Amino acid sequence: MKKIVLLLSCIFLSHSTFACSAFLLKSQKNFFVGFNENWKTMPGMVIINKRGVAKTGLGWDFMAAQPGKNPDGKKWISKYGSVGFSLMGIDMPCYGMNEKGLYLVELYLDKTFSISEKGKTNMFWAQWIQYQLDNFADVNEMLKNLDQAPVIDWWPTFPGSHFFVADKSGNTAVLELLNGKMKVYSGKEMPVKLLCNNEYEKDLLSLKEYQPFGGKKSFDMENNNKWDDRFIKAAHMLNNYNEAVSGNPLTYSWNILEAVKPGEWQMVADMKQTKLYFRSDISNNIKEIDLNKIDFSEKADLKYVDIHFDQEGDISRNLLAFSPEVNKSYTEKGFVIAYDNKEFPGSVTFKNVIENLHNYVKSLY
Repeated sequence: MKKIVLLLSCIFLSHSTFACSAFLLKSQKNFFVGFNENWKTMPGMVIINKRGVAKTGLGWDFMAAQPGKNPDGKKWISKYGSVGFSLMGIDMPCYGMNEKGLYLVELYLDKTFSISEKGKTNMFWAQWIQYQLDNFADVNEMLKNLDQAPVIDWWPTFPGSHFFVADKSGNTAVLELLNGKMKVYSGKEMPVKLLCNNEYEKDLLSLKEYQPFGGKKSFDMENNNKWDDRFIKAAHMLNNYNEAVSGNPLTYSWNILEAVKPGEWQMVADMKQTKLYFRSDISNNIKEIDLNKIDFSEKADLKYVDIHFDQEGDISRNLLAFSPEVNKSYTEKGFVIAYDNKEFPGSVTFKNVIENLHNYVKSLY
C-alpha cells in the first residue's frame, strides 16, 4: 500500500488553513479552559467513561495486526470517570476531562514521532490520553507518574502531537516528545498558559518580542490574522482580560476561540465547577455537560451523545445508551477521516484496526 498521509484533528495541508489552540483563562474565582479543534467537518462522540473498568493498552502494531490475538499492553483499572470527545470511539479521545477536573488535549506538532523504549510497552496516543484521565486527579500527579506511563504510539507514517494539560486549581503543563525525550513545561516554565501548533518554547520566544511581554513591538489585534499570529493574539487577549471590564469569563473564552481561529469543534471547560460547554460547525448551539450530574459508577449504564447533537443548554440528562455496535459505526467513520487516503478504507490494515478495536470494546463493555 502506498504511504498513507495522515490528516487528523489538528493536522493540516497548510498553516494558513488549519490550526488548533488551547488556553487557560483565570477569572477572579475560577479558571476556564478553551480549545479549538481545527481541520474539517468530522464525525464524533462525546462519551461518558466509567470508574472500575479493567483495561489493557493497545499499540498500533496490535491494532493493525490480523484479529484473533489478545492485547498484551499495560493493564489498569479506571480510577476516575471522565467525559471524552472522540473521533475514533470509546477510550480513544482527542481530549477530555475527568470527574476530578483533570483536562488533557492533543494538538498537532510536526516534530513528534513514535519511539521505542526498552522495558516499556507502547500505547496508541488517543488511548494514552484516556489512560491519564482514568488514573490521575490533577496535573502534578500526572507529571509525577509520567515515567511509569506507556510509550506513546503515534501514527506509523506521520508526526504526532503535543499536549496541553490543566486542572481545577489552575495548574497547567505542556508535554512535548522531542528527539525521543519528553519535555515538560509547567509552573514558572509555563508563564503563558497557552498552546498552539509550534513548539512551546519557540512561540514563547516570539511572544517576548511584543509589548507587554518584554519586547518593544506593538501587536495589531484586528489585522494580524496569520497562522503564526494565533499564539501572540491569544496571549494578548488572556493578558488583557479584566473581569470588571471584559465581562463573563465563559463568554470571553468563546471570544478568544473565535478571534484566534474558529474551530470545527469548540469547547470551553469551567474547571472548578467541572462543566463542559461545546459546539461544532454543524450544530452551533452551545451544549453543556455537568460532570456533577453524571453517574460514573461501575454499575452505571454507558452513555454518549453525537458531538453534532442539535440542542442548546444542559444535556447531562439527555444522553443516549452506548453499545459496541454504535461505537463501531463511529470508529469506521472516524478512521476514514483520520487517514485521508483513498486507498485506506479498502485496505486490510483498516479492516484489522476496526475489527480489533470492536473486539476489544466488546470485551470491556
